[in-house]
Amino acid sequence: MEQAPLRDLSDVAWFERTMPAGVGALHLDDNHLLAGDWDGHISCWNLEGKEIWNAETSNRVSGFARGGEYVYAICGRDLVCLNSIDGTINWSAELEGSSDLVACTPDGKHVIATSSVFDIEVNDFMESTIWRFDENGEILQQDEINERPWSVEMRGDGVAHLALGRPRCGMIRSDSEGLHWFPLPSDAPATCGLVGRANTVIGHADGSLTCIEGGMVLDEGPFAKQPGSIESLGSTPNGLIVASTIESGTAGAGFGGAEGLARAYDLDGHLRWQMETPQGRSVEHVIDGPNLCGTPSVWILSWDLTSAIVEIRSEMEGTPEARFEASFRANVCTANSEHLTIGFDDGTLYLIQGDLLARRLESPSDPTESHDNRRVMAAKLRALRG
Repeated sequence: MEQAPLRDLSDVAWFERTMPAGVGALHLDDNHLLAGDWDGHISCWNLEGKEIWNAETSNRVSGFARGGEYVYAICGRDLVCLNSIDGTINWSAELEGSSDLVACTPDGKHVIATSSVFDIEVNDFMESTIWRFDENGEILQQDEINERPWSVEMRGDGVAHLALGRPRCGMIRSDSEGLHWFPLPSDAPATCGLVGRANTVIGHADGSLTCIEGGMVLDEGPFAKQPGSIESLGSTPNGLIVASTIESGTAGAGFGGAEGLARAYDLDGHLRWQMETPQGRSVEHVIDGPNLCGTPSVWILSWDLTSAIVEIRSEMEGTPEARFEASFRANVCTANSEHLTIGFDDGTLYLIQGDLLARRLESPSDPTESHDNRRVMAAKLRALRG
């Protein structure tokens, strides 16, 4: 597919901020943006860019869950509970091994976290623990399993579902009575999960996709098996966007050895379009972005160990809308109905707002204007806003 001209993310961003270290986690809702970095720093801004609070935690922040008046953060070996209003740390609990996933009920009164132990000799995760706490930090349950969970979904009634890696694979249901394992149609390890608008989708290492609708696992979901391991999933207004990694020469790939692949499907599983990357460049994130002049957009983020490329395409046709390049890896991204945010390895994060993005993309970039001048102007705008 054709490419859009390169633009500068600073030119189209609603605001730009810099964390002390690489951005490890983001959480975006209708009013606030949370960011955590590799040194344990957490900041909260309103969507005008004003910092509301900040906090220092024990270690690298790798995940957030927010419910009620609580923010839960995964920080190295710890699960940390913060007050969502002022960032005060309510409590912290040390987990066994490295902490991985976190989810909570909408009211924040129950939280589930996972931690795992990695064995260097076998180069794999040997065991994991699933922890359940109340809002006061009291441990309600602690269950050990031999697999690492790779995705977690928690319902309002406190029931959680976790998709597993080897050896059992499948899925675990966690409730007040304990853990209940059940198989999935694919016996390959889970790699990621997505709670979508219409259903839940689990990606597997063999390229298969498991769909769960209304709590029922579909033996034959609508989406085709991909030619490589599923790296990322994105729910779009009209379907699904899938990122996979394929090995050069893989049977069924058919893309001249391309390593990264992004495919867009409608809700019935029909392929709308696909985009492949050159060999050596993998697609690491796909996400539903803000509408551009009423048209849904999809963002595709790739990395080749040297540079990151962020591409915007129309969801329905795959038409390229914009392309951005960065010298640092895009570690994490998230979005809501009007905004999208991306956090990079150098600590930079951008908040994109749909209407402003559309206006900026309609105006051609001035090649005579230096990057430094644009940054100075952006800093002045941030000072006026904040």
